[in-house]
Amino acid sequence: MRMIGTTLGLLLILLSSPASAAEQAVDAVGYGANRTQAIADALVQGLRQVTGVSVESREVMQSISGRHSISEGDQATHTSSFEVARQGDLKLTTGGVVSRYDVHDVALETDGSYRADITLHVVKYDKPGLPADSRRTLAVLPFHVDRSSFSLLGDNTPAARVESELRNRILDLFTQSRRLNVLDREFGAEFQQEKAIWVGDDAALAEQAKAGNVLGADYIVVGNIRGLRSSRSVKTLQLTGETITTYSGTAQLDYKIILAATRQVKWSDSISLNFSDAGIRNLLAKYGSSQAGITAELAEQLVNGALSNIYPMRVVAVNGKTVVLNQGGKTLKAGDKLSVYFLGEEMFDPYTKESLGQMEEKVADIQVVRVNAKTTYAKIVGGDAELVETGAIVRR
Repeated sequence: MRMIGTTLGLLLILLSSPASAAEQAVDAVGYGANRTQAIADALVQGLRQVTGVSVESREVMQSISGRHSISEGDQATHTSSFEVARQGDLKLTTGGVVSRYDVHDVALETDGSYRADITLHVVKYDKPGLPADSRRTLAVLPFHVDRSSFSLLGDNTPAARVESELRNRILDLFTQSRRLNVLDREFGAEFQQEKAIWVGDDAALAEQAKAGNVLGADYIVVGNIRGLRSSRSVKTLQLTGETITTYSGTAQLDYKIILAATRQVKWSDSISLNFSDAGIRNLLAKYGSSQAGITAELAEQLVNGALSNIYPMRVVAVNGKTVVLNQGGKTLKAGDKLSVYFLGEEMFDPYTKESLGQMEEKVADIQVVRVNAKTTYAKIVGGDAELVETGAIVRR
């Protein structure tokens, strides 16, 4: 349905709303040259209240609205509404899912236009889980690699495979931390296929209400894999004929966490890992390959470094020498040793006046004994247990 200078995207379906969607009743008033346009304008105004509106233009826009009178002598014979858009084409777009609307009155105005008073019922999708604004959103973008392959224990492994594995491990750890809403940036084609089902002609009303809920990222993680190598050296002793195999490995990764809206770099770091013979053997025993082990180590250091600066772990409960932390999943494991810090006075940069956080004083050492999906239990193994309190910062 089109109006003058306005595109109206409406889905008018007379169906009841299932449990996954909620209806919101809105009263609205609209104006138009005839009854149909007045009702359509009222629907637009109602949807604007619920879903918002976007104005698109090819150039800078100036819109002027007013009334024009034509007079004969001292009397105005009639007036008419007009709207002028200069220096471009104005297009007003709003969309929503309307289950029904009630027209209360359509009246002819003195200027010859029509006024419509309606109530419309807009269906809004109830997203599962926590509200979208309770956590910041984060997306991990593909890492840059300046080579086509990496040498891993004598094999030339495609760099694309290494990059994909590293990114997936980072996504997994950020998700397990439960600090951020982690967004998918890989399966775009699959998402579009699913979206086509939501907005199809035979889709249920609640399914159509899912459209328009995609989140943008607050933070984006970008980086460059500068190097990744593992090698095997085999030597034979001349005296005994014994064969000795030794391993070594290295990895270098630069990364940044950027505030997407402003492109401000919020955190930047470089990770450099060196693996001894024993280190590579441990990775092979734990992960089955040096590729999986090295990417896992890189991902763990990146995520731990980022979270410790954005959302450091905190003590949420203390019972004697048992401490409960607000982080679990794969980011911690039994046996990990951590430090607890008492938070003191807030500090400020003397030049920028920006907060530098609170003064931290180490009060205890703890060791992880059990990791759950959302929390971690640890024992106080050093320091002063009486100084450990709820809200204290915990760092590796």
